[in-house]
Amino acid sequence: MQAYVIECAVIRSQYTFLSRKLDAQPLAAYMYQRKALTLRDLQSIQSLSSVVAAQTLLNIILEQPDGVYLCFLDALKRTEQQHIYQRLVEDGYKGQ
Repeated sequence: MQAYVIECAVIRSQYTFLSRKLDAQPLAAYMYQRKALTLRDLQSIQSLSSVVAAQTLLNIILEQPDGVYLCFLDALKRTEQQHIYQRLVEDGYKGQ
């Protein structure tokens, strides 16, 4: 439970940055393939504009167990969004 609390805090502290910078559609597709998102989640994210899609994805992640967050981190690496991964892993935990 401790890890999940930290992960939520990291997402919340980086929420504005993530909302603007995430490319949510490929992340959602990857996470759906890994069974971290439902088909309904995927379809919802794919039908939204970029910022709203990113916010929707983040809100879903915040409501899920920590395995979904770990899948999200993996998806960032696999969808060429390593700069965001680095920010979450390195900078995001500072002060937590």
